[in-house]
Amino acid sequence: MREIAYALNTELQVNALPTSLTVAIGPATFQHLIILRLEPGQLNLAKLVLLNALYRRVLQGDIDSDTALAEVAGIEARGKPHSPAIAIVAYALFSLGAAALLGGGLHEMQASTLVGMAIGGISAIADRVESISRIFEVVAAFVATLVVAAFEHIIGPIALYIAIIAGIVQLLPGFTLTTALHELASRHLVAGTARLGATLVTLLSLGCGFALAIALVGPAILPAPAVSPVHPVGALALPASITMAIGISIVLRARFADFGWVCASCVIAIAASRIFGQLPGHQVAAFGSAFVVGVLANVATRYLRLPMEVMLIPGILVLVPGSLSYESILAVFQTDITNALDLAGDAFLSAILIVSGTLLAQLVIRPKRFEPTPNR
Repeated sequence: MREIAYALNTELQVNALPTSLTVAIGPATFQHLIILRLEPGQLNLAKLVLLNALYRRVLQGDIDSDTALAEVAGIEARGKPHSPAIAIVAYALFSLGAAALLGGGLHEMQASTLVGMAIGGISAIADRVESISRIFEVVAAFVATLVVAAFEHIIGPIALYIAIIAGIVQLLPGFTLTTALHELASRHLVAGTARLGATLVTLLSLGCGFALAIALVGPAILPAPAVSPVHPVGALALPASITMAIGISIVLRARFADFGWVCASCVIAIAASRIFGQLPGHQVAAFGSAFVVGVLANVATRYLRLPMEVMLIPGILVLVPGSLSYESILAVFQTDITNALDLAGDAFLSAILIVSGTLLAQLVIRPKRFEPTPNR
């Protein structure tokens, strides 16, 4: 916003937080103050790509402010919710790929796909009904647990946590946690603290949904193994990565032309994590994987003019420690406090390593910036 203001010969001060925006326009002695209360939004890669292209045109003086505002209005109009069928398919693909990558067997993949379909339907309703959107995580975790419990009762025993976590993987706040730590590392202390709070609220909401379902179906399903592979992923890694990437592309509302970039980012991130995980220093696999994804995103931004988020966000999404952080909440409900603390610590450490990898990538290859050209 400051660069746009400079290009338009306007003095501007901005204070941006996750749920509010304060803008002071004009010289310090005579400012026009605007304060906006914002609702948390959803990631939309298509809008990011279009706004990034418009941003470059404004900085380079290729478009006037009135035309730019009209184009912004047109971009905003593209934010219509997915149809229920598309949402169901997207969440189902996301969950199916996650279950395979977690090492789930056929039953775990079937159960997680059913959970993904159910959450996709709930998501379509939440996009249209505000009261549902406010308790979306609670309802989603509640329904996910009921679906898995019913599947286990009808079909047979499954790895409970793999099925549940793969089913709700798209709701886990690992990316928010990573973003919060990135902002804290960049000295954006208020914004980072706010995002940390949002992460905790999301996890508690998911935990409450799980607890409500357990109160309904009984605690018999609680004694289940933790998130550990049922069988080696092996040859399933590539098709599972692509399946998950397609689901991510739809959930993040990427343009069809960018599906290939999203898929490439997810596949590279997963391949890097598995390669680093086989090395003697496998404890820093998250750092190395995030560094690789960050470098590729910066290269694409610098030489292909592709917005960094198109490759960075999907790659980080498949690396984030959301499953471990949610498993720690589930362990609390099992009164396994020691294991819960260990898992929460692992999740936090993984998030720190991911942030460190992306920060180092920005130092190694800095994305190309467009210098604003003041309009005369």
